[in-house]
Amino acid sequence: MKWTEAVVIHLQEWGESDLIVEAFTRRWGRVKAVAKGAKRSRRRFMNKLEPFRHLRVLLDGEGKGLMRVDQADIIYPFFHISDELIKTLQGFYLLELVQMMTPLRDPNPEILDLLIGSLRAVEEGKMREEGFRAYEMRLLELVGYRPRLRECLRCGGGLQGKVWFLLERGGVVCRDCYRGEEKAVPVSASTCASLEGLLEVGWQKVSFPREVMSESRRLLSSFI
Repeated sequence: MKWTEAVVIHLQEWGESDLIVEAFTRRWGRVKAVAKGAKRSRRRFMNKLEPFRHLRVLLDGEGKGLMRVDQADIIYPFFHISDELIKTLQGFYLLELVQMMTPLRDPNPEILDLLIGSLRAVEEGKMREEGFRAYEMRLLELVGYRPRLRECLRCGGGLQGKVWFLLERGGVVCRDCYRGEEKAVPVSASTCASLEGLLEVGWQKVSFPREVMSESRRLLSSFI
């Protein structure tokens, strides 16, 4: 058994009395663990095994199967994310991306730090659209799929005006190098530069024009 820091991502009922807890941990990355008797007796894990909870958990099981939750202590509950529907939806979006984009048992502590920081911004009502784009970009970077937006994939030249993001190659090509690929998202060079800027200076210091916001949302949602 080992203690680790974690954020609860998802819960699933398992049998008559147990819960399957999916969480992103500092030690193991994303894991699934059974909480024995958690449905039948809430006293042991009262208000702890819920989505968004930032916990210190004692987990048993180093093999490939389900781990077991033996104990859990709350570090920070993120109770206020559930106060408003918009915050709840935003919070679940952050959790779902981590669930979708990370493999099981692949440690990456920076993802946990990113998730905790972003959940805090949501709870405090400070998370803007730029924050979600930054979260998406940083998460893609941490799992090894950062979009290549600085220069043309084919000629290596700088980007100007309209360019195309090739979904299957994860990067942009300039007007001269575009070959009519179907799985491509047209986007402006200024949007590419703006997305790069999110990782360089932080979303708190950036304000996207409406067109850049729309294009960046479309590009990243298509790629993810």
